[in-house]
Amino acid sequence: MNYYKRLEKEERLKVKGDFLKSDNSLIYKKANKIFIISIIGLFIAVCAGLFDIVYKTGTINYVLDGLLFIFSLIFLIKMNSTKNIELNKYALDYKKNKEDMSKRKKMDNKKK
Repeated sequence: MNYYKRLEKEERLKVKGDFLKSDNSLIYKKANKIFIISIIGLFIAVCAGLFDIVYKTGTINYVLDGLLFIFSLIFLIKMNSTKNIELNKYALDYKKNKEDMSKRKKMDNKKK
């Protein structure tokens, strides 16, 4: 399932670079934006929670900060897995295309 993670570092960088240049990377780019927004949401939730504790605000503020933290964490985890799934799909397609190209070269060499 995790073909991309098993690649060597240079190969991973090459596959990721090709993936980001391709048209298939739209979902990855959107997931990356949501991932960054989730990190910001976690930071805001923690800061707001600390503010609520210091200034002893009402219970509803604690609940809202907790909800923001929980949903940001859920989106963070989900978008990270979505990014990994998309990279893995592309890496498998990349491997398949690479194997097809090597087979074609062998057949061309045999014909000559």
